[in-house]
Amino acid sequence: MSDRHEITELLARYGQALEERDGEALAALFAPDGEFQIFSRYGRDDYVAHGADVIGRASIRAMMQNSSLPAGRGMHYLTSDHIVEIAGDTARMRAQFVVVESNADARPESDNGWPFGFNMVNGGLAVTMIGRYDSRLLRTEDGWVFTLHQVKHNLPMTLPPKK
Repeated sequence: MSDRHEITELLARYGQALEERDGEALAALFAPDGEFQIFSRYGRDDYVAHGADVIGRASIRAMMQNSSLPAGRGMHYLTSDHIVEIAGDTARMRAQFVVVESNADARPESDNGWPFGFNMVNGGLAVTMIGRYDSRLLRTEDGWVFTLHQVKHNLPMTLPPKK
């Protein structure tokens, strides 16, 4: 498998780990001292950093394990426009992302499921996040890992700015 393919697959695994809320899988995608940073912006303004940087696998694992979604709610991470620049054992990857939230209708109280005539899929979808990933990577014996992963939301966030 080519380096470029391995790197874009790393981002696919990142999205799947987020979707499954799997802290172990997410942490394994980062170098032991890897960093996760989050940014947002208003319109075309500069990006503003939010919260504290999350550094190290244990912290990245905890970040995911301490977050939760209400029952019936899921997040699906879609990426495109991958730009990968490789220089020896390091690389930079930039990509666009869109996050689609799925909200399942409440489960029927009976064991018979939804009544006849309901839609095949019961719930709704909404685009909730859009932005860019900007990542630095390192080739290891086990494959490529994130050394820095920046999530740059193209909409303002309610989190306080980083000080």
